[in-house]
Amino acid sequence: MARFDPLRALRILWARKPWRRESNALRARADRLRRSGDFAAAIPLYQQYLERRPDHATAWMLFGHCLKETGLLAEADDAYARAVKLGRRNLDAWVARAHFLKNTGRRVEAYHAFETAVTLGGDLQTAMERDALKRPGITPAADAGVGLATIWIDISDLLEYIAGNLNVSGIQRVQASLMEYALGHPDQVCCVLTRPWDPEVWSISRRSLGEILALLARGAGGGEAMRDVLARLRKTVAAAPLRPGCTLFQAGAFWIGNGNPPLHRAARLAGMRVTALIHDLIPIDMPEVCAYENVRDFSAALAEALHSFDAVLANSQHSADSVMKLIAAKGLAPRPVVVVPLAHGAPPAPGAKPRWSRQIAMLRGKPFVLSVGTVEPRKNHLLLLKVWQQLVAEGLDPPLLVIIGKLGWMTGDFVDEMRRSHGVDGRVIHLRGISDMDLETLYAACEFTAFPSLTEGWGLPVGESLARGKLCVTSDRGALPEVGGDFAIYISAFDVEAAAAVFRRMLTDKPWRAAAQARLDTEFRPRGWTEVAANMVRALDALPTPSPVALDGPAMPIGTLYRPLPVHVTGGATALGLDPFVYPLRVMLADRWLNPGVHGVPMAERRAPLRLVAPEPALLRIEVHGDGPLRLAVGGESWPLRPQVPTWLEWQVEAGPVEIFLEAVGEPERMAELPPGLYLTAVELRRVGL
Repeated sequence: MARFDPLRALRILWARKPWRRESNALRARADRLRRSGDFAAAIPLYQQYLERRPDHATAWMLFGHCLKETGLLAEADDAYARAVKLGRRNLDAWVARAHFLKNTGRRVEAYHAFETAVTLGGDLQTAMERDALKRPGITPAADAGVGLATIWIDISDLLEYIAGNLNVSGIQRVQASLMEYALGHPDQVCCVLTRPWDPEVWSISRRSLGEILALLARGAGGGEAMRDVLARLRKTVAAAPLRPGCTLFQAGAFWIGNGNPPLHRAARLAGMRVTALIHDLIPIDMPEVCAYENVRDFSAALAEALHSFDAVLANSQHSADSVMKLIAAKGLAPRPVVVVPLAHGAPPAPGAKPRWSRQIAMLRGKPFVLSVGTVEPRKNHLLLLKVWQQLVAEGLDPPLLVIIGKLGWMTGDFVDEMRRSHGVDGRVIHLRGISDMDLETLYAACEFTAFPSLTEGWGLPVGESLARGKLCVTSDRGALPEVGGDFAIYISAFDVEAAAAVFRRMLTDKPWRAAAQARLDTEFRPRGWTEVAANMVRALDALPTPSPVALDGPAMPIGTLYRPLPVHVTGGATALGLDPFVYPLRVMLADRWLNPGVHGVPMAERRAPLRLVAPEPALLRIEVHGDGPLRLAVGGESWPLRPQVPTWLEWQVEAGPVEIFLEAVGEPERMAELPPGLYLTAVELRRVGL
């Protein structure tokens, strides 16, 4: 058998398809003209080539370049759009389109194009282009400055939440109340915007705050109107230089977005207090009822934050006790932990009439028990299903159980049981996407409420029920007794038989229930959100002046090889078998380094420190690489770095705080741009002599 000759086969293929030779020749001529700068002459050649090869994404991109350079912007837009449509994973095409969109003023589209390019493996410069488009404060508003305000409320996570959610939940209600307080007390309190892993702060226009609150009052979160307001807000914020004597207060989900050690460090060094409101420690105390990602991210961010927080506010005595127990157990420095209980919720306005929307109209005139809360294991909805099943098995005819709340995480058992039992034969229904107005109607119409949570940092549904004059059957776990006081009806969160007995009594013992209702009606005094906001501000004002803090890097044990990638990639210190509260390793990169990425940690400036604490004399080793021709200088020495090739360097260090400044050195044109393109990819501490 004759041997296969690939060159002969290729010649035959070309002979059979001469159009390939012709089209490639056209492309080569077009490319030469484009590279020489004769864009107008290249255009017809690219057109002829694309008539033969209309599926070639890269050619559409190059055609777009030529059209753009000759001023044919509409045609260039179409060519770039075709390029990314044909080459959905073509990085160069997405980068080219992103730059075109940016240069023609279409910033939102450009941001999303750069974001796609980053996900396809775009380099640091691509990521910086994306981040620059999202940078706040393009046109600061006249009323956006911090003025005389000494308490700065960070509402960044709230803004992300309301962009995609109809209503606010417990954490966000706290922030909304502080926004209202800031509007009425501009010389005392302001609201600010921050970004993950970024030491900068921007203050928010009071007009923007008012627009957000007005939309939230109408239940208009998550819609086009809210997104328009948020887009204007980001453009009109004003840079807020960190100011000694002020307080940065993170009242929301400070752990979202990978944490912010650079901000905490910068604020403390500027002489500001840095504190947060701790809503609960459930991801640490009960990780089995939380999504793994929440446990991982919350633990890492809190561990890093406690490296800088000089005080903590807690929403209940239960949460405060949990925080103090954690601080003591981890051997961390003690600090003030101040309890500011949250609101029960304001009762409805006098004379308010129920409004039965189409979504809840089927409940009108029917008796029902209401249970409000996200469906997830901790809320213990399964206990309610089992109680309703038992009541039916006993021959009772319990009212409808109406569960209100979005599906959260680990909901499989609840969903399966609802399907298996057909919603306890039609006696249990689950509604999602209910507006605040509809919820008020349901509170007013229900028999009573149920909230059998396994634990809570506060337990807003219990307070909301009592504030609206409705008895609540709740568990005796966590902070729930602090919310319900002597007015809630308590059950065990784990004993179905005992819980069923309480619900049975609520449904059948009318004198007993009437007495409990009378006590609620005559003795209960609800605490409102305005009062809570004022209490928080007073608590913040009363905090002691923070003592000077030596912001050394984190302790690092001998034998640790740490790769500072994103927590979702490595699992953080926990994946190394280290306690993140004892070894918050990312804090070593909190000064002049960018957010850890999949390629390592990029330097934000040409010179950046690496800080850690060595337990004994040791050999410190680091791995670095550059994305171009660079040298790394440390002290009086320097080393060449080959692009994308990891280089290991090492020094002997003494026991105690270690500070090494790394400097990127390169061509002046390259160094004129920031960041310089140098990445740290590993830090290791070895015992001397090994």
